[in-house]
Amino acid sequence: MRVLDAWQGWVDFWQKFADFFWKPDETGINYLSRIGVAIAIIVFTWLVLKLFNPLLKKLFKVKKGPDIDVSAKLIILGLLKFLIWITVGFIVCSVLKINLSGVGGIIASVGVALGLALQDLVGSFFSGLLIINQKTIRTGDHILVKNAFGECEGVVKRVHFFTTILTSFQGQKIIIPNKNMSSAVITNYTVNGERRIDYDVGVSYDSDLEVVKEALASVIKDEPLVINPEKTQVYAESFGPYSVNMRLRCWTKVDDYWTLYNQLTERIYLAFKQKGVYIPSSTDRNIKK
Repeated sequence: MRVLDAWQGWVDFWQKFADFFWKPDETGINYLSRIGVAIAIIVFTWLVLKLFNPLLKKLFKVKKGPDIDVSAKLIILGLLKFLIWITVGFIVCSVLKINLSGVGGIIASVGVALGLALQDLVGSFFSGLLIINQKTIRTGDHILVKNAFGECEGVVKRVHFFTTILTSFQGQKIIIPNKNMSSAVITNYTVNGERRIDYDVGVSYDSDLEVVKEALASVIKDEPLVINPEKTQVYAESFGPYSVNMRLRCWTKVDDYWTLYNQLTERIYLAFKQKGVYIPSSTDRNIKK
């Protein structure tokens, strides 16, 4: 009898299981068909987003009005896709006749718990939106970031939902949480379009400063990378233990900064050699203590 009861129980279970999927409801549609429709909606949505993603990006690039940074465009597209999938989720639940009212309280409780557990991520997310809205940095900007964790320098590659990605000049990838970015001191070297070069070099105390200043000025004379030549300055900046410290100041475009800066060392060395200007060092035996 027990074997027969067990067998009958399995038969009843599979009968109910089959009825659940195959038996039509009051609308004349069985649950298996509803599952098929739900899967079709999900696949269709995925295909549409996949096919129209390049079109959406193109539309955002040619959108009328103020220019939007690349990072902002990607975040807006991400939010748009998220909202689409949320809408599809509700449609799928409706097709499957899933009553969400009963799980509303559970979802709210889980949301509060996740909010507390992920408050750093939430803070980083809103910090990212704040960074993009204020336009303190943009994709391609050369920046220096200083915060409680130290400092780092590089070119902004992208502002994501939770992090800002930099590429250092050594090719390293730097990932900074947006929460730390919002509280950091950021120096943006790109935003103004031009940048001043301050080049310091020490010369012997026996040097004729007028000759030194002429040599330094000749280094950038008629240099096409120098802009605003009227702002160029050459002067004695300070007294060092073994030398008079001279400073050369000139302005150039941001994109030309390192090109010009790296050329100055060789040019100054050759100009000083030609003029007979001596650059002392701490190991020089001729220095009188």
